[in-house]
Amino acid sequence: MKEFAVFWGCTIPARFPFIEKSTRLVFDDLGAKVHELEGHTCCPEGTLVKANDENAFYTAAARNLALVEKAGLDVVTPCNGCYSTFKEASSHLRTHWRVKDEINTRLAREELEYKGDLQITHFAEWLSDQMGTGLVASKVVKPLWGMRIAVHYGCHLLRPQPAVRWDDPLHPTKVEAMVAALGARVIDYSTKMQCCGGALDRVGERDASLAFARRKLAELQREQVDALVVVCPSCFQQFDLNQAALQRNNEDIHVPVLYLSELISLAYGHTPEEIGLGMHRVSVDPFLEKWGDRQVDKEKLAEYFDVSLLGKCASCQACKDDCPVCKVDTTFQPTEIIEALVRGKLDDVINDTQLWKCLECYTCHELCHSEIGMADTFRKLKEIAMAAGTGPDSVSGAYKQFLEQGTLGKPKEGARKKLGLSPLPATGGDVIAGLLSACEDEGDEE
Repeated sequence: MKEFAVFWGCTIPARFPFIEKSTRLVFDDLGAKVHELEGHTCCPEGTLVKANDENAFYTAAARNLALVEKAGLDVVTPCNGCYSTFKEASSHLRTHWRVKDEINTRLAREELEYKGDLQITHFAEWLSDQMGTGLVASKVVKPLWGMRIAVHYGCHLLRPQPAVRWDDPLHPTKVEAMVAALGARVIDYSTKMQCCGGALDRVGERDASLAFARRKLAELQREQVDALVVVCPSCFQQFDLNQAALQRNNEDIHVPVLYLSELISLAYGHTPEEIGLGMHRVSVDPFLEKWGDRQVDKEKLAEYFDVSLLGKCASCQACKDDCPVCKVDTTFQPTEIIEALVRGKLDDVINDTQLWKCLECYTCHELCHSEIGMADTFRKLKEIAMAAGTGPDSVSGAYKQFLEQGTLGKPKEGARKKLGLSPLPATGGDVIAGLLSACEDEGDEE
């Protein structure tokens, strides 16, 4: 679906025009033809309207949808609240036909009729199910390689079932798959499915609302995420504006917050100034700076590794508990070493003796569903460490002996004689030393 009506809702145009701007850019970049219709009102918001008059709630929702149907279109909205309202109204009026008839009697005064035939789609749903991660990824010009991104879905994007049904309401994955398609590392966390708590502000429970924001943001900070991505303006308000309120209260919290379309726009090459990121209450500069650093790290690592595979390995970690060394030495965490590389800590890795605990048994390689494994990466790291002079003395000493003798151990002639074995021929240590020396001279000439 590349032609549809867009329903912005109240919050985005009034409070967060930068979300509107980035969403428009994504629509344009993906070739969508968007229609904006006259006559739309608030969706309406459920907590404030439905609690007062359920009839008003369903009438307003049906009228908004009837305007879209009259234009012969379907509708896409970037607001979880509007999406939930429309989905709930559609489900309710489908089963309560008498209520639907009563509403249509009122709508007839404007020559409108709500039939319930249109498709109601959230912006994230449109990206995931109708555009697809492959198409979204194909437009990326500046990947988010090495960035640690957490996702907050928001309650009304997923619930209530069966009115809303496009991802698992308790264990969703689709928005995270979209973020991963941009090249980022998606970070899971325990409060992912916790409500943002923003609705508490609307009913006068300010302290409780801040407590909800504080809990999630504090965990994300402990997880060292570079940004939190949301798909709802109300959730954005909770984690950006209310985070700023916590900061003014001298609370040590700083987690940049981005709406999904802002993240995509950045990956598509749009500048922070074009999108209006400076209008956020919580600065996104730390995110942008880290992103720049990761690009430098990526270029450095590309001298030694296939960085696309390295990033994929860091994001997966399916083999985290399969390494035989980990089973006897819990201080060795190979997946953490891989992630440290992606985070630009190559020097720290090669200076740490942990990498030498890799046995190069290739268990990880055989179990890897992507046929990557980590053994080859650790082998290369060991080479880099030895070249930098940070490897174990035992390794450098053994190599020196190899150059001199051509072997890593002298035969025990006495034991061999007892077994009736003849003396071994002379080794070619001097020969191999000469060959390797010649290779080094050729390398210097190049």
